[in-house]
Amino acid sequence: MPNKLPRLTVLACLYCFLMACSDTQNKDTAAKPSASTIVAAKASASKTIADNIISDSDHTILAKALYSTELMETLKKPGPFTVFTPTNQAFEKLPDGVLESLMTTRKNDFINILSYHIVAGDIRARDLKDGQRLRTLAGEELTVSFRSDKLKINGTNVMETDIEAGNGVIHVIDGILFPRNQNAASY
Repeated sequence: MPNKLPRLTVLACLYCFLMACSDTQNKDTAAKPSASTIVAAKASASKTIADNIISDSDHTILAKALYSTELMETLKKPGPFTVFTPTNQAFEKLPDGVLESLMTTRKNDFINILSYHIVAGDIRARDLKDGQRLRTLAGEELTVSFRSDKLKINGTNVMETDIEAGNGVIHVIDGILFPRNQNAASY
């Protein structure tokens, strides 16, 4: 009988270890946050909009784009601003070569496109109404809509709202907004 006790103890410990490991795996896969939740978790109300974009791995392409057009400096100013920020995935939907072309040879077009994502003022989701128009820094208007209780800007989904920054608010979108004076189909 003395030999069986250590063997049972080892088996019991092994069983507990395996159960604990399988429990951890289930928790990890079941509770993965969405990309937009990650964005909000990384943001800081004490940083500027520019600093929040720079520090977010889901907005590296936007950060590079804003630097290439010198609009990053605008988003460091006191504001307040409301910015609709396309994710890396939104930029990756552009046809091959378009982003590079905009950043190198078509900078004025790119400045206009990126300015179209920025509105003067601190506009929260609760302040927006279906059909409302927002004047952008590009001088053109964005149109707000609600479809099945989901906020859209020019038909583009708003994935995360009201991410606070020291000089305004960020709303994460899943597409790139094109001003009317630039044909999105040509990109």
